[in-house]
Amino acid sequence: MNNKITRKLILYFLLIVVSNSLITGGVLVFLGQKAYVDSYKADLLRRAENIAHGISNNMDIFSGEEHGAAGQARKGLGKNAREMRVSPKYINWMDEVLDGNIWLIYKTDRVFQRATADIRISYEDLSPHEKRAIDEAFEGKAVTTESFDNIFEEGTLSAVAPLKNKDGSIYGAILIHENISLAKGFINSALYIIIISVLVGMLIAFVLVLFFARRFISPINSIDIAVKQMTDGDYIVKTNVLQDDEIGKLAQNIDELALRLEKSRIESENLDNMRNDFISNISHELKTPVTVMKSSLEGLVSGVINDNEIEDYHNLLYKEISVLERLVADLMELNSLKNLSFPMNFNEEDLISILKDAVRSQRVLAKEKGIELQINTEHAYHMIDCDYTRLRQMFITVINNAIKYSSPNEKVIIKEYADGDNIKIQVINKGKAIDTKDMEHIFTSFYRGNDTPEKGFGLGLTIAKEIANRHGIDINVVSGKNGETVFEFVI
Repeated sequence: MNNKITRKLILYFLLIVVSNSLITGGVLVFLGQKAYVDSYKADLLRRAENIAHGISNNMDIFSGEEHGAAGQARKGLGKNAREMRVSPKYINWMDEVLDGNIWLIYKTDRVFQRATADIRISYEDLSPHEKRAIDEAFEGKAVTTESFDNIFEEGTLSAVAPLKNKDGSIYGAILIHENISLAKGFINSALYIIIISVLVGMLIAFVLVLFFARRFISPINSIDIAVKQMTDGDYIVKTNVLQDDEIGKLAQNIDELALRLEKSRIESENLDNMRNDFISNISHELKTPVTVMKSSLEGLVSGVINDNEIEDYHNLLYKEISVLERLVADLMELNSLKNLSFPMNFNEEDLISILKDAVRSQRVLAKEKGIELQINTEHAYHMIDCDYTRLRQMFITVINNAIKYSSPNEKVIIKEYADGDNIKIQVINKGKAIDTKDMEHIFTSFYRGNDTPEKGFGLGLTIAKEIANRHGIDINVVSGKNGETVFEFVI
C-alpha cells in the first residue's frame, strides 16, 4: 500500500478504535468491579445482621459451657458474663451451614471467639481501622470492611454486626468474612474478554478501514491521474468522479477546468492559425503590387521604357500604390476596432437616417450593375446610441456586397422592422448561394471564396463584424439553395 493518505487513515482509525476500546473497557471493568463488590458487601452485611439477630433472639439455645483455654480465661468474669457466650459447637455449626468464617467478640473481655477455642485474638491485636469497625459495631452500627487482612487471608471482605440482648443492649459483635477472590477472578476474566474483544475489534476495524479507505482514496486517485494528464497537455481527460460531497465538487471543478483549458487551447491554436493565415494572406496581397511596382520602377530606372509608355507606367504605379494604401488603411482600421481602448464617437443618432444614408450612397453602383435597391422601414425614426460614421460604414459594406454578388436585373431589399424588444434590419439579395464551407469563414480576415469573381482583400465583412461587436449588434447570415442570401442585423 503506497498511498500515504490510506496509511494515515488506517492508523488514525485504529488509534481511535484502540483508545475507545481501552477507555470503554477500563470504565466497564471499574464500574463492574465496584458494582459487584458493593453488591457483595450489601449481601454480606445483610447476612451478618441476620445471624446477629438470630443469635440475639436465641441465646438460650446457642449459649453453653465453654471448655479449654478460652473457657478457663472467662471463668473469673462472673455468672452473667459466662452465660452470654455462644457455644463453640454452634459457631462451628454456623460455619458449616453458612460456608463461611464466623468470629464473635464480646465487650467485656474483647477477645475473639472462634469455633476452635484454642485460637485467641484480642481487640488489642487489631489495627486502628479494624478497631474502628469493632467500635462502630459496639455502638450498634453494622459495617463492612476489607481491613482484616492481618487476621484472615489477603483479599477477604468482612462484615461486623452488633449482638444485642433482649433489652436492646449491646454485649458484643459478630464478625463474618468471606474470600472475594471469586469477584476478582470475575474481573480478571472480564478484563481478559475485553482484551480479546479489542484485538478482534482491531482486526475487524483494520479490514473495514482498509476497504473504506480505498473507496475514499479511489476518487482522489482518479483526480490525481486526470491532473497529471492535464499537466502533460491532455485537456480532454475526465475524472469520472460522481459524488455529492466535497470530493465530487472538486472533481467537477477539475472537469470544468479541463474543458476551459481545452477551449483555451483550441482558441490559442485558432489564433496561431489566424496569425499564420494573416501573415500568409498579407504577404500574398502585398506580393502582387510590390512585384508590379518593382518591375515598373526597374524599367523606368534602367531607361528601357519608351517615352510614349512612361505615362502608362506612372498610372500603373499610382494604381498599385492606391491598392497598398487601401490595404494599409483597412488593416489599421481593423486593428483599431479590435482594440477596445480605441475610442468611438458615440452619440444619440437616428438609426433609420443612418440606414437610408447608406442606401443612398450605393445607388450609383447599383444602377451601374442594373440592380434595384428597395428599402422598407417600419419606423419613421429610431434613436440609438452609436457612432454614426462606423454604423453607416457597416451598412454600406453589407449593401455593397449584396450589389456585387446579385444576379443582373435583381433587387436588393433592405427591410427594417420590430421583433419584440429588438429592431431587425435585413439586407436580401439574389445570386449565387454562399457555399457552406465559405459560410464558416465569411467574417474571417483575408478569406475569399475560390470562385469569388470580385476583387478585394477580404477585410470588409471582418471590419463590419467588429463594428457590430462594438455596438452590441448581432449579425446572422443565411444563404438558401434558391440563391437568396440574407444578412440580418439584430439591434
